[in-house]
Amino acid sequence: MTRTILALAFSLTLTAAAAAQQNPAALPGMDSGASAPAAQASQAQAAQPSAVTNAQGMPTEVTITGAGGSAAKVGGQKPPLAITVDPFATIRDDLKPDPSLLLAVSPLTVSWQKTHPDFLDNQRVVEPWRTSFGRGPGIVFGVRKELDRAVGRHLSGQEAAHYGWTLTVADEAGRVFYRSGGPDSPPAEIVWSGENEDGEWIRAGHSYSAVYSFTAPDGSPYTIAGDPLLFHGIVHQEATGLYISLDSEALFGLDKSAQSLQTGGLDLLRSAADLIKRDYSGIPMSVRVYAATGSLGQSQASAVAAYLQRELMTPPDNIGEESSAAPFADQRVEIVVLNR
Repeated sequence: MTRTILALAFSLTLTAAAAAQQNPAALPGMDSGASAPAAQASQAQAAQPSAVTNAQGMPTEVTITGAGGSAAKVGGQKPPLAITVDPFATIRDDLKPDPSLLLAVSPLTVSWQKTHPDFLDNQRVVEPWRTSFGRGPGIVFGVRKELDRAVGRHLSGQEAAHYGWTLTVADEAGRVFYRSGGPDSPPAEIVWSGENEDGEWIRAGHSYSAVYSFTAPDGSPYTIAGDPLLFHGIVHQEATGLYISLDSEALFGLDKSAQSLQTGGLDLLRSAADLIKRDYSGIPMSVRVYAATGSLGQSQASAVAAYLQRELMTPPDNIGEESSAAPFADQRVEIVVLNR
């Protein structure tokens, strides 16, 4: 009995296999009305993903479907979403070294290409607050202001126009050094270069007095003294060069006899050096000293030249030295910049 059942099952299996070879559509789960090639194409198409792009050309979500029952289902599991996060992203750039620090130059280092260092704590840097020489065109006299002061009240322009005026500048000996004036219409200001009609320039260290004289329309005279003029340093241009005249008393003491620079005169000489740095750097110059004796003048000239050489960083042969004997009133130091 058992052998009969096994033979029957084996026979049914062979019969089903043969039928499947002749008609594959007859298998369970297949549509018997469709041809084998069409069914295979349908299953292949159903098993493939369909990709659709959006307006920007980027693919959208892909959906995979299957057909034909449980036998045609596609199984699988989505991988977990892995996003790499740097917890130090916000400070990562700050942790990088600054490459510019590798190229930094110490402020104590001076390149040979520079004439002075960049930091201010150095004597070779220009210090405008030390400048003793004005950058104006000359000495300014306020004539109209002095007229009001002389008459004791403020005059209108119409009243002042009828006053005659005279400005006189006298030297220490009382000699008239410069004079200007007119029969009427005193100017608000007069700008004087410091040179008189004889070609003489006022000298450093010498005192000059300004006197204003006015004549009212009725002939009444008014005279008033202005502020005294005393300069330790005077700068003027001549045909042979720029003259920087310095007071020997400020540089070498009250008796003008010291052979080295005095502390009080360093600011004055520093101002002269700053003037040369700004406008005449590299131009040859000559130091001319008028002293009690020629030998003393030579020592003082060497002291001034050495200071300028150090301040201006110029070669020694760029600064000449001259000395002459002169009376006490005429003793002075002149730095002549040969810009002509």
